[in-house]
Amino acid sequence: MKKLLTIFFIAALLTVMAAGCTAEDALGIGISTFMILCWGVLAIIGLLLLVLWIVTLVDCIKRSNDEFPGTGENTRTIWLVVLIVTFVVNFWWVAAIVYYFVVMKKMPRKK
Repeated sequence: MKKLLTIFFIAALLTVMAAGCTAEDALGIGISTFMILCWGVLAIIGLLLLVLWIVTLVDCIKRSNDEFPGTGENTRTIWLVVLIVTFVVNFWWVAAIVYYFVVMKKMPRKK
């Protein structure tokens, strides 16, 4: 929370500093600050999704085949292939979210 407040304080400080500039300079600083904040938020979301993908991959590797929803004997193998192939084609975040809700939420691992 403190980091977020610091970021917003810096953004406000840049806006106040731009008060002595021309309108074009102030607009440029405002747009740049907004873009940096958006990039930061998207970077945090991306890192969280990457962590989710790693957790789902580890969960898929550690589960036995009978711990998956569905009755197929190759369910684990199919999920492993889906998780790895979607990482290669850059849809890993979709596969991680789907695996989380379809497998991990529906059938929590037995300890």
